[in-house]
Amino acid sequence: MPLPKPIKNLKIAILVPSYKRPEYTKACLESIRTAQEYPKDVEVFTPIHNSLRSVIIDFFDKTQDCDFICKVDNDCLVPKNWLNDILEVFDKYPVDILSPNVSPSNAAFTHGEYVEGLPYRPAKIIGGLWFMRRPLIDGLKFSNYEVTGILGAIAILRQIYSIKSPEMGWLPSVTFEDMGHWSGKHPDHIKTKEHSDYSHEVGREVSWAV
Repeated sequence: MPLPKPIKNLKIAILVPSYKRPEYTKACLESIRTAQEYPKDVEVFTPIHNSLRSVIIDFFDKTQDCDFICKVDNDCLVPKNWLNDILEVFDKYPVDILSPNVSPSNAAFTHGEYVEGLPYRPAKIIGGLWFMRRPLIDGLKFSNYEVTGILGAIAILRQIYSIKSPEMGWLPSVTFEDMGHWSGKHPDHIKTKEHSDYSHEVGREVSWAV
């Protein structure tokens, strides 16, 4: 699928859902702000939410004129020049959805399949961080129903995959730092009862104890 317009003229929207854990959100937004010089056609959405699914659906509705849309979790740090590096892959390869690698889990190497000659690793499963061509979801309807934590967000990606059969994969050359990873292994992870309670609430249990 060719790009709809030259890279420099693309319109891109970035979603950073925020629910509790303001320490992580502040660090995440600062990393996005300083990672590179962004063109004027990049917009960052930072809604405070109770239902992640409803936030993503609302984000879809608000970005119909965009070329690319991206979801970055509020406990992640983006690397330098991440946006340019991801767009370069979209510019050269017919891929529809890319998920960056994540530290400390190195998910790109766990879930993606190595294919010689490709900079990304094709997969049928990607993570909660994604970058996709916005026209991919044209014509799709997403029901806004109540669901706990990340399950509703996962169901959205599964619906896109089942209906549109997009080419998607993991991009090992772009690694996000997952400060709030459930393992607690990231050096900037905050181990408090408040953060433990948060993980339980959203359905992603931690492997550490306060």
